[in-house]
Amino acid sequence: MRKTSDIIWQDAQHQVLFDILDMISEPDSDVEVLRKLREYTEYHFSLEELYMNNLKYPDMKEHIRAHDQFRAEINKLMQQSAAYDSAFKNIVHTFLTEWLTCHVFGIDKRLETFLQLSEVK
Repeated sequence: MRKTSDIIWQDAQHQVLFDILDMISEPDSDVEVLRKLREYTEYHFSLEELYMNNLKYPDMKEHIRAHDQFRAEINKLMQQSAAYDSAFKNIVHTFLTEWLTCHVFGIDKRLETFLQLSEVK
C-alpha cells in the first residue's frame, strides 16, 4: 500500500481503486472486476467533484474532463469485455494502472494542495 494523499478520505479511496486494479490480474477475475472498478471510480469522482464545486476549485473543468476521459475509457473496456482473457486482462491492467497513477500523482495532487489550503480534510 502506498500513500497517495495527505487527505485521509482521498488516500483511502485511492487505495481501494488500486486494490480493485490488482484484482484484474488475478487468474479467476472476470468482467465483474471492471464493473466494480467503474462503480467505485464513479463514487470517488463524484465526491471529488462535489468538493471541487463547493469550494470553487479553479481547475475544476480540467479535472472533470480527466474524470470524463476515464469514464469513457472504462466504458469502452466494458464493451470489449467479451474477450476477457489473460491478454485482455494484461492490457486493461497496464492501461488502467498507468492512467490512475498519472491521475492520482498528477492532477489529484493539485486538488490535494487546494483542499489542504481550504482546510478540507
